[in-house]
Amino acid sequence: MPDKTTRLTILIDSSTKQKLEILSEETDLTISQVIRKLIRDHLHQYENKTINISNNREKLDSSTHA
Repeated sequence: MPDKTTRLTILIDSSTKQKLEILSEETDLTISQVIRKLIRDHLHQYENKTINISNNREKLDSSTHA
């Protein structure tokens, strides 16, 4: 976990909050821990998708110049 943290305030509907509370209880994590994990996982997924798109473009470029 990073040494320095920053506070992030979000607004969510009550239904989503209830689901987060249930998930939090079931996983024995705080809501903050669940949200941090969800954000990290989403960013990781986005970064991998971006890398794959970049790699595919490079392959396409190299095949058209060959």
